[in-house]
Amino acid sequence: METGEAAIRHRLERLREDLSRLARKSGLPVPPRIVGVTKGRSPEAALALFEAGVSHLAENRWESLEEKDRFFRLRGRLPQFHFIGSLQRRSLRQMFRPVFRVETVDRPSVLPVLSERVNAFGGPQEILIELDLTGIPGRSGVSGEMLGPLLEEAGKWSSLIVSGLMVMGPPPGDRAASLRVFEEGKRLFDRFFPGGTATLSMGMTDDYPEAVACGSTEIRVGRYFFEESGKGGL
Repeated sequence: METGEAAIRHRLERLREDLSRLARKSGLPVPPRIVGVTKGRSPEAALALFEAGVSHLAENRWESLEEKDRFFRLRGRLPQFHFIGSLQRRSLRQMFRPVFRVETVDRPSVLPVLSERVNAFGGPQEILIELDLTGIPGRSGVSGEMLGPLLEEAGKWSSLIVSGLMVMGPPPGDRAASLRVFEEGKRLFDRFFPGGTATLSMGMTDDYPEAVACGSTEIRVGRYFFEESGKGGL
């Protein structure tokens, strides 16, 4: 089910209030940025979210991103698109387009292709390194042990600007597990990105309170805006 703009706007107001409260409680200078996850949603639903006040939108497929970008441009709207899908060299070669940020770089093998495509468009491209600390087999994301080498390799490509980390949380429902993962993500973030100007993207609909408690600067929320069951406890 997709929700109309008025309902989305109301949910956004509640979410902003909650994020402000959580940020104050955690001692953060500002609440985290809200990135609206529009993957699997219609262009009209994405537009409703944008018109409600969410200017940063996230897609997980290049085809969907292109479709929504075209839909928005025809209406004179220019959201900031984030790419949050798995990076495959073939799809990068065929379908990459510049975005506000590519948030799922998780292995060295995608860097040459991504850099090549970025250069073809004039570059540079901002990226995040995707970090998985859950230990769950089959998940995308670099491990904590391999984060340093991947950051070093990514730093060799002048067309790519590494601006922080995207931390994947554990399956929803275990607050203690979420806190453990996000605390470790924040520790690694502080180690590799000292100074407080980089992005730490942690937290989604089910676990953003734990992520903000650990210092997240950006949350990725989709279901909360579009489904009645999304974060009903707000």
